[in-house]
Amino acid sequence: MADAVKGLMDRITNEDPETRGQQLWVMFALAMFLVATLNWYAYVREPETIEISSLLEYKNEVVKVEGTLISWVEDPYSSGDDRIDAIIDDGTGVVEARWYRPGDMPPIGTNVTVMGDVIEYDGRIWLQSLGAGAFEFSSSDYPEVQRLALADVAKDPAAYSGEIIQLTGFIGESISPDATFTSAYLGDHPNYGNSEHQMHLTIRSATGTWIEATSKVEIQGILSYQQRDLRWSLQVQGTDILEDRTHTINIPQLDWSAEATWSYQSGQTVDMSGMLLTGDEAWRLIGPNNREICLIPSDEDRANEEASSMDGTIQTVRGRLLWSTASSGWCIDANEGSSPQLVNPETPMNLLAMLSANPVGMVDDPDARYTLSAYVKYAIEPSVEDEEGYLVDSAAYSPGWTTVAVTFPSPRTSWLETGQNVIANVSVTWDDEDMRIRLLIHDYTLGTVPSARTLLWDDGATQWSYSRDQNVMINGKAMMEDGEWHLFRDGSNQSIVLNTKPQSIGTDSLHADQSMTWTGRFRQVQSADGMSLIYSLDSADVLDTDGDGLGDTLEDGLNGYSALNEDSNNDGVSDRAEYEASLSS
Repeated sequence: MADAVKGLMDRITNEDPETRGQQLWVMFALAMFLVATLNWYAYVREPETIEISSLLEYKNEVVKVEGTLISWVEDPYSSGDDRIDAIIDDGTGVVEARWYRPGDMPPIGTNVTVMGDVIEYDGRIWLQSLGAGAFEFSSSDYPEVQRLALADVAKDPAAYSGEIIQLTGFIGESISPDATFTSAYLGDHPNYGNSEHQMHLTIRSATGTWIEATSKVEIQGILSYQQRDLRWSLQVQGTDILEDRTHTINIPQLDWSAEATWSYQSGQTVDMSGMLLTGDEAWRLIGPNNREICLIPSDEDRANEEASSMDGTIQTVRGRLLWSTASSGWCIDANEGSSPQLVNPETPMNLLAMLSANPVGMVDDPDARYTLSAYVKYAIEPSVEDEEGYLVDSAAYSPGWTTVAVTFPSPRTSWLETGQNVIANVSVTWDDEDMRIRLLIHDYTLGTVPSARTLLWDDGATQWSYSRDQNVMINGKAMMEDGEWHLFRDGSNQSIVLNTKPQSIGTDSLHADQSMTWTGRFRQVQSADGMSLIYSLDSADVLDTDGDGLGDTLEDGLNGYSALNEDSNNDGVSDRAEYEASLSS
């Protein structure tokens, strides 16, 4: 064999002019064979698995890395590329994998093996992968996820740093289906003003569908601390956001006079009322003082003969509020959402919307009666005389909410609570003294009394002022000082006046000198010298949910024994007596 190869090489290298042409063809064929052999070898050989920290040593080679998927984004530059940029961490370093013609992505936190070319350009280094086989993982590589509440994270966020957690809450803004990087907040209540906790979200990769503000969602991601913004943030993939379709979305009503606040609803589905103009190609909605907003109808709207016949009438429209660069103004678009219908002839118009759209026309007919469903803005105490107040269109504060002045008839023996629903029979009149529209309430029905609001000592006096006259809960220790009861913050001299209700259990021998949760009506009153304002808790008592005469805090101390005379260990002494004895000792 060696002699045959030697003979071949001798013939190729023979410098005889008569055979030189044949020799060149043989050399060319041999070179092509060698190149093909090397390419085949490079293709079939198993790439070496390396650590990310040593990638630079394998520049322009095909390698594998094993690590944890910590983030990814699809089509990062919104250019239509069939590409995913993923971030892999193996403990020795972090690398970006640019995956072209990708397959399905696993959840964040999955252990994956990535194969690709090591590319270095202009000081940057990444893996360039191609095809669905470039990422390898199985169901056993999926992460273990902790299901938590926002309150759990709020107590000790550092305990979950770098962990994969799952939270359920209400998203604070609408998320576009094609946004590849979005910042939002997750709250524990649909209304911003009622949220006790909020988690910042960094959403990477497109969701593929609109997620409306106030939607109830389940989110999975990695909790991390952002040093630049001094806050905790949950790193989330858009495709990992699960929406609860049974939750009713709050659709805000835009106010014509509050255009400066419309930006708060940018991207949201909104309602708006006014005079509908459909006569030309550009649809418009006209409000008071000839204000207008452009409308972008869907094909269904343009084909709807009933909607077209409403030209020049007062109507309510629904669509997504977006800024139009073409008209340099706000537009309501019916094509950006799941229900492409701008005008629905069957949608009834509410009274507050009619007031916003055509206030003059309603004042002109003072004898007309309307049914209004709204919410009390500020608590109103019982009165024997007609009382003025305000109603709003949502139970809690939201940007751009609509407020209308009203007069409640007398007499009233109960409080009207903040956020309480009112269904009233009203007429519209003009208030000359205050120069505004006022609703006269002829009769009304009250809804359920809202639950007490929790006050925190750290919120301070300024924040507390928003809870004046409301039913509240606050934790503290009742102590007698200068002949009157005060509620003190634990370990502090901070206190408020405590005006207990008759036969209060909070100051008896069992509950006294204990840190308890108190309930009552929060009032702001003048001090004894009349030179300052102080806070007090009126009709106050400790929280006793089951009404058995034992405060909820003490029941927790009794390991859940709620009956006063229960004898759980059968020693002839009630649990209450044993607990009192333990306190005295």
